[in-house]
Amino acid sequence: KPVFQAPDPPACATMLDVRAGVDEIDRMLVTLIARRQGYMDAAARIKPSRSVVRDEARIQQVLSNVRAEAERHGLAWSIAEPVWREMMERCIAYEFDVWDATRG
Repeated sequence: KPVFQAPDPPACATMLDVRAGVDEIDRMLVTLIARRQGYMDAAARIKPSRSVVRDEARIQQVLSNVRAEAERHGLAWSIAEPVWREMMERCIAYEFDVWDATRG
């Protein structure tokens, strides 16, 4: 479980508390998304052909996994779904760019 320095949301008494929490989460998310991007670099290196970069079955699997995790943590699907769909589309586009750049 991550260690947070900012107050827990129910303990926030001021907007400074709220903003400290949001800023802390944003820093953590950047770190996590950068690591996720690293896996796109690895996928581009490993996948044998450009035609397998986009994998619809995997997209559905990721969404299913995320939905279950969101439910477990009380994250609204109306927030999680569009965030993950957009992130996956951007990651796929990035992976195509890396695949092309390394095979060009």
